[in-house]
Amino acid sequence: MAESLTWESFWCVASPEEGALGMLELYGECAADAAASCADAALADDRDEDYSFWTAVLAQLKAVP
Repeated sequence: MAESLTWESFWCVASPEEGALGMLELYGECAADAAASCADAALADDRDEDYSFWTAVLAQLKAVP
């Protein structure tokens, strides 16, 4: 299997800061809503590490003026 396909969590591929920047690039002013949606999906799927990642991304986005 390709190495890029073996990651287990978003923590493996990005920091919350990188995640926040990516969300801002993709979703602009809706980035916080998108991150919250990702956190909700991770929580519903019992993906605790991903939930922690997305809540950290959300915290970064809320800190942006």
